[in-house]
Amino acid sequence: MNESTDIRLRNAIPALRRYSRILTRDPHRAEDLVQDCLERALRRMHQVRDLSDLRPWLFTIAYRLHISQWRRLKSLITPTETSPEPIQDATQIPHLEWKEVINAFERLSDEHRQVLLLAGVEGLEYETVSDILGVPIGTVMSRLSRARDALHRLVDQGDRPKLRRVK
Repeated sequence: MNESTDIRLRNAIPALRRYSRILTRDPHRAEDLVQDCLERALRRMHQVRDLSDLRPWLFTIAYRLHISQWRRLKSLITPTETSPEPIQDATQIPHLEWKEVINAFERLSDEHRQVLLLAGVEGLEYETVSDILGVPIGTVMSRLSRARDALHRLVDQGDRPKLRRVK
């Protein structure tokens, strides 16, 4: 592996970590997945045709490893409990709004979270996302549309009390 490929691989690791966290929903399992993915990538680096952007290739490896691990460990998966949110100061409104979006994102289905992360956050083209997930481009486009709609509904749902301004 040459120096420029090494740099590209290192630069892709933060994106790979984000994607792995979305896949696993567990920071410890995500780090294990990143390590397994990088190990496999290093062993198979000679098979890569396009070295300009390694992210799609790494995402594909991570996705397939995750599916394989999930199938093997399916019976052992237990739901994780979430800790209560700490009390925030009134000056923390933007932080709370961001937290609402993140919580809504976590409540999306796996398919919707993956498509939003790959296309929206990582900025990958639909064709690349299609290759990573192994689904047609039309499926990527419809999942992305439905994911955006679902995220908007979850963020805007009427859980909050309606307040009116008093002058």
